[in-house]
Formats: sequence, structure tokens, C-alpha cells
Amino acid sequence: MTETTALNCYQCNGWHGDYPLRYSTAATCDNRNNQCQTTQYCVKIIDPMAPGVNYVTFKSDCFYQTQIQVNPTNLSYIQGKTCFPYQDGSAPVKRWYYCFCNDRDYCNSANGLGIFTALILSVIYSCWIQ
Repeated sequence: MTETTALNCYQCNGWHGDYPLRYSTAATCDNRNNQCQTTQYCVKIIDPMAPGVNYVTFKSDCFYQTQIQVNPTNLSYIQGKTCFPYQDGSAPVKRWYYCFCNDRDYCNSANGLGIFTALILSVIYSCWIQ
């Protein structure tokens, strides 16, 4: 019988960059009591905001599935240390980035997934300036 170990993840909201409310609002990710457990993946859901904004907001949480519906017609299998662009079916379309990890507890911390967050921010920026 295979033993499944629970993965501890942050369950919180925060931001990266020059967030306008950074001096008056505390990021809930600073509190280790804001956590959840899963046997699949920790996720950091990044909202890239709008062009010209120097910050992104994010939500860290547990993800209990092995697949993600990245848009109304595309179902993808999740892998650790991978980010997926996600869009809903609304008009105008709302976009997020779902970044997954499962290599260690609390891998979806405010500072975790740093290389993926930096890559996403650079891709978003390059798309906006073209």
C-alpha cells in the first residue's frame, strides 16, 4: 500500500511589486496559520492587473486536482513547477496565471515560485509594450 503524504501550502492573498496599499494593508501570507493541506499541488494564482501597473496580486492556495481547464476548450495536466495561463469565458476575457508546485511544504509562499513569477511578469510586460 502506498502512503500519501500531505503537502502544506499557504492559503492567503498578497502582491509582488509596487502595490499602492502596501503600507496600509498586511499581506495575509505573512501568517503561517493561513495554511491548507493537499496531496496534489500548492498553487499561486497571479492576477497580472492592467498594462502600466507596476504590481501583480496573487492568491496562494491548495489545489486538489491533477488537471486544470485553462480555457473553455483546453484541459491540461498539471506538473510541479509549472505555470499555466488561464482565462475565463467572460467578455471581456479575464486572465490569470496558475503556478503549481509540490516539491516542498509552503512552496507557494510570497517569495516562492520566484523564477516563475519573474518569467510571467517579463512575458506580460513584453506583450504589453508591443
